[in-house]
Amino acid sequence: MAWAIWLSYATISAANIVTPGPANLNTLRRALQFGFAPVLPTIFGNALGLAIGGILCAGGVAAFVVTSEALWMTFRWLGVMYLGGLGLKLILKRESIVLGAGTIQHISPQTLFREAFLLAVTNPKALLFYLALFPQALDPSRSLWPQSILLVLTYCSLSILSLSSYALLAEKVRERFLTQARYDVFRVCSGLALLGFALMLAVQAS
Repeated sequence: MAWAIWLSYATISAANIVTPGPANLNTLRRALQFGFAPVLPTIFGNALGLAIGGILCAGGVAAFVVTSEALWMTFRWLGVMYLGGLGLKLILKRESIVLGAGTIQHISPQTLFREAFLLAVTNPKALLFYLALFPQALDPSRSLWPQSILLVLTYCSLSILSLSSYALLAEKVRERFLTQARYDVFRVCSGLALLGFALMLAVQAS
């Protein structure tokens, strides 16, 4: 793979990753609630979900799912249901921010990891991105798997960098301005945004 092609892929990936989406909102919310360090499982759970999507795409499984209308619709509606459920949960369930080092964190790292992982694997945004960009970036005259792994690692690394930046920014905001009331407003707005993403997917799937 030529350096220029990889650089173009990385640039397009970065633009796609930093745009507001469910993963960014979820990471911001958790970082406002707990701070930067406790949301590392969120960041890496998302990265694993993206990596699995990339590997499936490289192996042709994702292409098969897209060409099978029934499987693709099932995949899309699973994403709609998970995003919608998470959005409703944010609106209806009260969460407390952790303001001091001595405060007990009621959500385990495993729960944060699983939440972000499921959000990543049920969101078709990354899968569609892989399917659109892989054929443009891969050199068919060379071994495809090393190139595919490089592209997946590039995307996941940029995602980790982006979400870490969001989380660090959220921690700075939380240290200076955050109160429980402001967090509640942000949480409800995040829930409404996730419901908006779910509705958009539902309209596209109809």
